Amino acid sequence: MDLETQARFLKMAEEEPEMTCANTPIKILEAASAEAEPTPFMEEYFAIGHGAWLAVKHGRRISLPQNLMDRAILILWNRACLLDTDRLLGQTNPDTDKPFFSDEGLY
Repeated sequence: MDLETQARFLKMAEEEPEMTCANTPIKILEAASAEAEPTPFMEEYFAIGHGAWLAVKHGRRISLPQNLMDRAILILWNRACLLDTDRLLGQTNPDTDKPFFSDEGLY
């Protein structure tokens, strides 16, 4: 993914923290599932999106300890991989209507 596309997705994560799993761009799902672990870009993408989602949920910016943000990044990356697998298999994922950047109920 080129730098311009990455910048666009990072901006989207900041501006659309309540995006549902069903509305997640396919390029993001493909990028997540293309690697055995989150890339630096995917880490930044999930950190920005999760931080913005927490701000919406709590009505203010929340600064998580790094270990909690790292856990959220991994669980959201895993969700993205599962969403991509279900997309490829033509299956409906049970998280379809949930906010993509929310980690609630995923642990």
